[in-house]
Amino acid sequence: MVLNPVVYCESSAALVARYDAEPDKVSTYWSDEEVNPVRLEIKAHYIKEQQHLCCYCRLPDPSTHGLDWDVEHVVSKKRRPEFMFTQVNLGVACKECNGSKRDKETLVDPSAATYPSSSDAFLVVHPHFDEWSDHILRDDLTYASFTVKGKWTIEACRLNRFNERVIGLRFPLSDSRYEDQVRSLLADGSTLQEIANHIQLSVPTDTAEGSDHLAS
Repeated sequence: MVLNPVVYCESSAALVARYDAEPDKVSTYWSDEEVNPVRLEIKAHYIKEQQHLCCYCRLPDPSTHGLDWDVEHVVSKKRRPEFMFTQVNLGVACKECNGSKRDKETLVDPSAATYPSSSDAFLVVHPHFDEWSDHILRDDLTYASFTVKGKWTIEACRLNRFNERVIGLRFPLSDSRYEDQVRSLLADGSTLQEIANHIQLSVPTDTAEGSDHLAS
């Protein structure tokens, strides 16, 4: 689902225009009390637009309570405060995806003078320019990537943290063997849920015994 950007109300648009006209923009302005109505407007729009799904893990949260959602800046407002209110830079994410992604660089060209308008300018699966399902496959709590961008997003947002907690993993999520194993099993025709069952409840190991267990 490619998002429709928020259209600011008159008062929000005026605040954004004043901010955009400032020569020295700082990310801390986001927490200013006068920005509260704009933050609420952004959250309300994208919670509805995203159908209560996080823009990265795509898991549902039926809540509309603002504390359950983070406004997501695809390009970090700390890195590029000038994009703080750029509508196509915004969405909502769950606390954990947003916390994992944090201020990671998401631009292919970090020196881009203006906000890019195409998918290929971003390392991350972009909620405004990419169809999520073109890059990532999810079955229950297991994620696999179709593309380099999908892999980047899975790793940056730690999407397979759910497997790490719920079913246990043979390898740490940072270990490339996890992605390699998922890809191999997908190629053999396994569903992601079957893959989740296959890789569960094993202790990370580099020993030959661990390798023998993987092959069983």
